[in-house]
Parts: sequence; structure tokens; C-alpha cells
Amino acid sequence: MILGEFMKKVKRKVNRKRIAIVVLIPVICIALLIANFTSIRLSIKGYHKEDKKVVLKLEKDDIKDILDYDQIIDISKWDKVKNDSHYLLYDEYYRASKKSVKKVVYYIDSYYERMEDLNYLGYTKDVLFKNSDVYTISNLDTLISASVPYKKAEKYLAIKGAQIKDIKEYVDSGFKPLKAVLTVSYPGIDSSKRDDRTYTIEDPSNMLVLIKNGFSVPSDYVPSDLRDVNIPYESEVGQLRDCAATALENMYKDGLKQGYSIAIKSSYRSYKTQLAVYNEYFAMYEAAYAASLVSVPGSSEHQCGLSVDLTSQSVMDGTYGTFGETPDYNWVEENAYKYGFILRFPENAGDRTGATNEPWHFRYVGKEAAKEIHDKGWILEDYIEHHGFAYNLRLN
Repeated sequence: MILGEFMKKVKRKVNRKRIAIVVLIPVICIALLIANFTSIRLSIKGYHKEDKKVVLKLEKDDIKDILDYDQIIDISKWDKVKNDSHYLLYDEYYRASKKSVKKVVYYIDSYYERMEDLNYLGYTKDVLFKNSDVYTISNLDTLISASVPYKKAEKYLAIKGAQIKDIKEYVDSGFKPLKAVLTVSYPGIDSSKRDDRTYTIEDPSNMLVLIKNGFSVPSDYVPSDLRDVNIPYESEVGQLRDCAATALENMYKDGLKQGYSIAIKSSYRSYKTQLAVYNEYFAMYEAAYAASLVSVPGSSEHQCGLSVDLTSQSVMDGTYGTFGETPDYNWVEENAYKYGFILRFPENAGDRTGATNEPWHFRYVGKEAAKEIHDKGWILEDYIEHHGFAYNLRLN
């Protein structure tokens, strides 16, 4: 009797195990099928064995996103440096920015930690990745701290030169976007207004760059299209960017037809040359006076190849002492705008330009801008205050 009961219990346990095995086998098969199917899909997409191993270890959502992505990600490229396995984001950001592997991984791993807060404010990866030189990691922290939704910030951030650290002040100012950016971030456009900030121009090749103390170009910047200018010169062949050189040559030819003969006294200067001039002036004069006569290296228009100091044959012959007293100067001052040049430092504007009157210094800005500046009696500062910047600036 006892033996019979024991055998019944054993049979029941065996039956339960059989049932469990019968149930478990399909589950295991389905899991294996799914895993194999994912592996097959990765193979079909073009991933090789080693990269598949890495991908299959990721979270399900990450694997799905990689399978849905329309590009093949070079997994091994990102694994050359320590990373947090955000492969899809690495690839997306790399394609948008073309930065190095190391910089991409640093940016994405740092961005990922802030992604939830940024998404909440409306700063999507599409917005950030396309403009990551502006949306640096420190600036992302500033955006989160300011807590200004992207919908409110967008119109200000769309203005060239907008500074993310000032975003809350822009919004609180109540000004229209352009006025808000220029008023809050750039009072120093007008040299008569105190401004302790300094900026580096990120596109020195822009024809309308405002270069002055507080607004500089990198020390290694050299225009790519510099060339000799085919007009007379006082001591050395003048060089300007091609657009400015062509315009000056045309102005010289037309002036010559009317009996005026202009020549180049000084044109393009490298950062190194400007530094030498700067040191020379400070050795000759008191600091305050010297500062009004010569630009800080990096803040001279001459480095951009768009400015020229003119003289004339009549000065070189000794008929006149300075270019500003010659008939040649009067003709150039009246006609320069037709060729795209403006008198950069006119009389009675020194407080705003930050430089004393220089009747010899002409700056190429292009015919359209030059005509507007001429017709409205403006200086370049007025033009910028009206139109804003056509390039971005980095706060130093």
C-alpha cells in the first residue's frame, strides 16, 4: 500500500516536469528564434560578426533603433575610445558635425546625461547637433539652468551672434530679437559704451566683419584669396583679397582718367606684422595715445585683407604733405562707395569707432553695403546696429 502511494507521487512529479518541459520548449524556441532573427536582420543590413556581438548586447530599444536606422554604423570606430555605447547617437552626430571620434564621443556621452532635461525644454538632438559649435556642453548646462523653453528662445538664438549665456536676458528684455541680442550682448559695437567682454569672430572671411578692439580674428587667420594689387604703391606691393583688389584697381583706373592718381601706402598685414607695429607705437607714445592710433593685434582690419591705407602720386612727389589734403582724397571720398569702399574712420566718429580720424583708411564692404552707408551718412557701426551680424562670434 505504502509502495503504491509512493509510485503514484513519483508519476505525478514526472508528469508535472513533462508538462513544464513541453511548455518551456516553445518559449525557448521562440526566444532563440527572435535572437537569431535579430542577428539575421543585422547580417542582412551589413553588420559583420564582431559588430553584431556588440549590438546584440545592447538594450532592446537601442537594437531596434539601430535596425531602423538607414545607415550602417561602424561600431568598431567608436570602440577605439572609451564610450558609453550610444552608437546611434555617435553616428548621427558625426554625420552632422564631422568632428573627430574623441570629440564626438565626449559630446554625445555628456549630452546623453542631459538629454531628458533638454527634451523637456524642447531642445531636440536635431537642433543641437546641427549647431553644436554654439550648443557646447557648458552652454547646454546654461540652457537647462535658464529653463527657457526652445519655443521662446528660438527667435533669439536664430540671430547671428546670439550668446546662449544671455538667453534669459534676451527674453526678459522685451525687445525684438535683433535689438535684444545687440543691446544685451554687444554694447561694445559702439566704442563709447563700456563693455568688458571680448569676442572672437568665427568667420573672419565674411565681407562685413566688424573688427575693432573687443572684436578680433584668430592670430593664425590669413585670407585664402590674397593677391597683389596692380596699382602704384609707396614702398611695397600692396595685397588685398581678390574682391577688394579688383575693386581698388577699377577705382584707380577710373580716377586716372579724371586726373587723379591714387597709390597704396599699406594694405594687408599679418598678425605678426600688426604686433610689430603695435609694439612700435607703444614704444614711441604714451599708452593712452598709442591705443587711439593703432589696433590691438587681431583687432586690425588690415589682417582681413579688406582695408587699405591710400596715398597719392602727388604726396609721393612732395606736392602735398598728406593724402587727406589732396584733390585725390576728395575724389576718393566722394566716389569710393561706387566701388564698394567706405571711409572707415571719418571725422567726429572717433568716440564710436574707437579710432581717430584716418582720411587714408578705406575699407571694402561690397557695393550694396557701401551705398547704404554712404547714402545714410553712416559708419560701419551704424550698419551693424541696424542689420546685425552676418556671422557668429565666440565670447572669450
